[in-house]
Amino acid sequence: MHEISVLEKIIITCRSVAKENNVNHIQAITLSVGELTGYIPYFFTEYFPIITSGEPLFDGTELKINEIRGEALCKKCQTMYNVMKAEGKCPKCGSREKTIIGGQEFRIDDLIV
Repeated sequence: MHEISVLEKIIITCRSVAKENNVNHIQAITLSVGELTGYIPYFFTEYFPIITSGEPLFDGTELKINEIRGEALCKKCQTMYNVMKAEGKCPKCGSREKTIIGGQEFRIDDLIV
C-alpha cells in the first residue's frame, strides 16, 4: 500500500504551505489521481482521517479526489481509448502501441483555508 507513504508526504507538504502562509486550519485538500498511477483513491480517503487525527490544522479537513482517466492514442489507427477498460490495447485495431494522453498525473490541486 504505497498510498500511506504518499499521503504522509502530502500532509508534510500541506503543513509546510500552511506554515509559510500563517494558516492554522485547512478546510479542504483536492488531489488529482491518474488511473494509471497505480494508486487507489479509496485508500487516500480511508487513511487521511487516521493519519491527520489529533492535528488541529487538519481537524475536519475534507479530502477531495479528482480521478483522471487513463487515456491513450493508438499509434496505428489514431483511436483514443481508455487504457484500463481496453486492457492496454486499442479496441479498434488491437494494437498495444500507444501514446499515453492522460492518467499518469498525481498532484495536489487545491488547499482551501
